[in-house]
Amino acid sequence: MGGLGASLLCLGVCGSIESAFLKHSGTPTLQWVLLGTLSLFLLVLGSVLLIKAGLLEKEITTAK
Repeated sequence: MGGLGASLLCLGVCGSIESAFLKHSGTPTLQWVLLGTLSLFLLVLGSVLLIKAGLLEKEITTAK
């Protein structure tokens, strides 16, 4: 779960940066807004999965 979270987090950051480049290059508003929104969703989802993986690991080590 941690690996997936890290991948989604990185993908979200890259997509957010790309949507900023699209915004300043004159791309239609709908395109960069949708990409930015999707990227922020992926960024938050990746963060949640990383945190959840860390909490699960802590629970497993304390249960032993």
